[in-house]
Amino acid sequence: MIRAIKSPYLKIQQKRTFTITNDISLRRSCKADFYRVSRRMRRLDRQELQATHGRADAPLLERFARAGAANVTVCARGKAVALAGVTPDGLLGFSACVWLVTARGVEKYPVGFFKAARAALKYFWALYPVLYNYIDLRYPAAVRFAQALGGHSAGPEVNVRGEPFQLFIFRRK
Repeated sequence: MIRAIKSPYLKIQQKRTFTITNDISLRRSCKADFYRVSRRMRRLDRQELQATHGRADAPLLERFARAGAANVTVCARGKAVALAGVTPDGLLGFSACVWLVTARGVEKYPVGFFKAARAALKYFWALYPVLYNYIDLRYPAAVRFAQALGGHSAGPEVNVRGEPFQLFIFRRK
């Protein structure tokens, strides 16, 4: 007997948009989202990407999405305010680098955005049980957000181009 698989991964593939709250929704990313988010990117997100990649533009976000196994867009009243995705370590790995970039306007919907991020994290955990990323310690809101989502700091602080970063790990329970 074959059992039906219940997975948020399958739901995202089948349905176009998920309503999280009245104002916030989650959907698959499209090319226009990369340009919208890059134009309206929050200052500290831009600063973090500048430190790690030397730039913070739409082609970089598009490259993240192409290299990744999955990515989603968080929309506030139909407009892209955040992009998230996972990039696997290898073809058959069990861990992946998770990333999130936010645009101005996301701060107007803190509860809905948190719920959308948690839903995206569950979706990514369906693909990889261990997710990680380095967070810029000059961005305390990002550190608090990662901790609220269940991320734990691991290892010593590292310097990336002279700026302090900390590894955070998110494990599926």
